[in-house]
Amino acid sequence: MVGPGHRNSHGKRQSDYAENGGVKRRNPGDDTYAPGPDDTVYRYLCTSRKIGSIIGRGGEIAKQLRSDTQAKIRIGESVPNCDDRVITIFSSSRETNTIEDTEDKVCAAQDALFRVHEKLATDDGPVNEENEEGLGQVTVRLLVPSDQIGCIIGKGGHIIQGIRSDTGSQIRVLSNEHLPACATSGDELLLVSHFSLLFPAINVQVYY
Repeated sequence: MVGPGHRNSHGKRQSDYAENGGVKRRNPGDDTYAPGPDDTVYRYLCTSRKIGSIIGRGGEIAKQLRSDTQAKIRIGESVPNCDDRVITIFSSSRETNTIEDTEDKVCAAQDALFRVHEKLATDDGPVNEENEEGLGQVTVRLLVPSDQIGCIIGKGGHIIQGIRSDTGSQIRVLSNEHLPACATSGDELLLVSHFSLLFPAINVQVYY
């Protein structure tokens, strides 16, 4: 009997085969590693029609992002009746990466988050609203576990108010009816809107 991950007599891994005997298609943007208990984790929502901007042909863009940042990037599978995919980005919380054109140090996951966001925002095309400087408003959606959302809001909302003040961003925790089908039952939806292609320096890392 061949167990999961072991090779059969034809030299193929048993897990490579679908139940109908055909070969399973691998997700080229997938990363099979799972976050550790002390890792920094981001779960970024991306519309299915734009996920190719992160995966790339044969997974080349996702591979390059992993190589450039040393973060783990996992592209969630499509969910029926859902227009979104979850991009899970995680790494050690050690601040090892330097943000381009600055001296700021961030962990690999935050570096990868900035790059994923910038790429998707750049590919987004026209925006609906502009500020006085002509910058378009960009919206980011992040999934955060319910037991971690208090770390972002703070007692009496003082943390989230401070983030709004420091970054000039609008930040809201949306009600459950706005959660996409790809979210889990223990998720909260965090909406961040700001007038820049650059992701604001918001401390929303989550520890699992």
